[in-house]
Amino acid sequence: MSQENKPKNCAVSDVLRKLEQLDSKIEEVAKKLGYLKKTFKSIQEDPEEEICPDEVDADQATRKIIQDICIESLLDIKPKGDA
Repeated sequence: MSQENKPKNCAVSDVLRKLEQLDSKIEEVAKKLGYLKKTFKSIQEDPEEEICPDEVDADQATRKIIQDICIESLLDIKPKGDA
């Protein structure tokens, strides 16, 4: 009888191990699907809105001008004290 129980126990433990592996794979897939869903939602927030290359260039130029102004104003500040 003990020999008959061993194969059953091994089979049950194998099945349980496989179920645990499947469970972890399902969790991985669920996380990846959540990430994809989040990404697609952010892309489709306003599908009618087009991205104009001129607008992107203007935004970059504006940032550059503001950065230059900030750097120049920092250079114009006179140091206080001996430092």
